[in-house]
Amino acid sequence: MCVLNEPWLHNGKLASVYVLYGTEKYLLETWEREIIKAANPSGDQFDVMQLDLQETSLDTALDEAETVPFFSEFRTVIVKNAQFLTGAKEKQKHNVDRLAGYMAQPASYSVLVFVVETEKLDERKKIVKRLKEQAIVLEAKKPTQSEMIRYVNDELNRQQQQMDRTTVERLLFLCQDDWGKLVRELDKLQLYAGVGKSIPIEVVNDLVPRTLEDNVFQLSELLVKRRADAALRLVRDLEKQGQELLGLLGLLARQYRNMYLSKQLSERGYGEKQIASKIGAHPYTVKLATQASRGFSEAQLAKAMTLIADADEAMKTGRGDKQIIFDTLVCQLTLL
Repeated sequence: MCVLNEPWLHNGKLASVYVLYGTEKYLLETWEREIIKAANPSGDQFDVMQLDLQETSLDTALDEAETVPFFSEFRTVIVKNAQFLTGAKEKQKHNVDRLAGYMAQPASYSVLVFVVETEKLDERKKIVKRLKEQAIVLEAKKPTQSEMIRYVNDELNRQQQQMDRTTVERLLFLCQDDWGKLVRELDKLQLYAGVGKSIPIEVVNDLVPRTLEDNVFQLSELLVKRRADAALRLVRDLEKQGQELLGLLGLLARQYRNMYLSKQLSERGYGEKQIASKIGAHPYTVKLATQASRGFSEAQLAKAMTLIADADEAMKTGRGDKQIIFDTLVCQLTLL
């Protein structure tokens, strides 16, 4: 999980060719930035070339790699969108034979880096096999929930700060398990709190922007508490922010579905992690849904889903004004 162990170095030295691939954009960007820094410690960007294979050719990238640097020890060539390494359809045909030849004797004064956001490389291609044998290939995987929690705790320990488990889970939920966003938001929280301080959930709620899903959670909480007036005010606020009522209705349907399923499964003895896996929801989502469902019977939640489905049909078929339909639904849900 940590990006500071320098996986881009081979026996403490830079390699001539890299392939960075995966679905974790933040990690790809971090590796790219660190390779550039290691190749050009002075920070001089004159010998750093950024190319995009959707706009240029592989031949151009290799021409750059074979150009002697002017002011730095290495010429660094970053090649984005290297789709020729995947099974995706390419807009143009690239000269992979020339790359294979370059791999046999890469320029000692260049660092060539291929970057592609993809879940996997096409192992059937000869050039991919060659690169795996002769280059450093790094996969940027999406971190697991456990890895992200460990990352947060490690960063907190470095600053002698504390955050309880519930608050950490809340932070991850608000960051939507996006590592880049988590890094930025955690840094902001740590700066705000100061060294050696605790970071309570109230600070996380105040400083980390709410997601649309979280606003729908807040809406459902107000409905659970039978507070129709506050719920309608929140709906109007979300509309002012550009949210469509039909989209809100879809998220509300998913929330009540999660409440219904969480209640069923928890009463059968399933734990939160098991429920999350079974219904395909975020663990924190299940935790909130399980808590909210305690105020309802299964019959009430089933009735709520029927009301939401009826409102959805009415809005989609034009049977009345959408706002009136949604507001009526809000009032109906608070009366369950």
